Amino acid sequence: MKKLYTIAAILLAGVLCHAQQAPLSENYFLDRYSLAPSYAGNFNTKYLFMGYRSDWTGIDGGPKTIRLSYNDVLMQNAGYGGKIIFDKAGIFRQLYIMGSYSYRLEFVESHFFLFGLSAGLYSNGIDMSQYYDDPDYMIDPSLVNDNIRAKIKFISEFSVVYRWDNVEAGLLFNNVTFGDATYSEAGTVYKPMANFQFHGSYKYAIDEKWTLNPLMIIRSGKNIRSQFELATQVLYGERFWGSVVYRDPGILGTGLGMQIDRGLKFGYNFNFATNIEMGAFNSHEVSLGINIFEYIK
Repeated sequence: MKKLYTIAAILLAGVLCHAQQAPLSENYFLDRYSLAPSYAGNFNTKYLFMGYRSDWTGIDGGPKTIRLSYNDVLMQNAGYGGKIIFDKAGIFRQLYIMGSYSYRLEFVESHFFLFGLSAGLYSNGIDMSQYYDDPDYMIDPSLVNDNIRAKIKFISEFSVVYRWDNVEAGLLFNNVTFGDATYSEAGTVYKPMANFQFHGSYKYAIDEKWTLNPLMIIRSGKNIRSQFELATQVLYGERFWGSVVYRDPGILGTGLGMQIDRGLKFGYNFNFATNIEMGAFNSHEVSLGINIFEYIK
């Protein structure tokens, strides 16, 4: 039976590698840089953001994602950023380490294009030892290694965002890589597939205190089912905010956040699936942003 599980896991790994998608995050209202590299140096600069997301909390081995990012102004009209993303789902794991550069171009008065480019390293692995639930069972090394790792690959993403007053629209291409990668221990080959993402948002001031910020996102890619997401954030005094989100198919969620201090921001997001058993596919995401320069001053 364990041999059958092993074979099934390897087949499933092949499917996931050909339908690979960047880990999800709903932290885009707090950290716009997580949405596209074009925002590096243009939104919440000098903040170090740390995030943890747990998906499918009702199921053992559900996806877990850890994020670390920072962005700042480089020079006039230019910005930079960096991010580390570690994602683990059952026996599968991914690691992204990327740096970003952005440039803001005003082509007509009050109309801007924000160009962004990220490049870095990507690693993918399979931990076969996690597939055996019997602590007394010894894995035969001739059958499969405990850990199967792909060779580290160069990976990139690029984006462009159009901004006019309170209107924004952007296009992102991520997981862009060159050539195939191999699991040398397993003798298999895979190629991370490029995905694309479109987003549009509008910031509407209801009055001096209240602001409404709806956001739409469309994600798709080769061998990946298109996904639609609609979220709306309500801000009070630029210090407190709440949000609601709908993501296809049948995902509903809410979020809360606040600026605790002049250099400290906190956000929490929760969502659940409406078309399956309640509690099985819940997701929790916690984010913390720190601007250490505020405290150094």
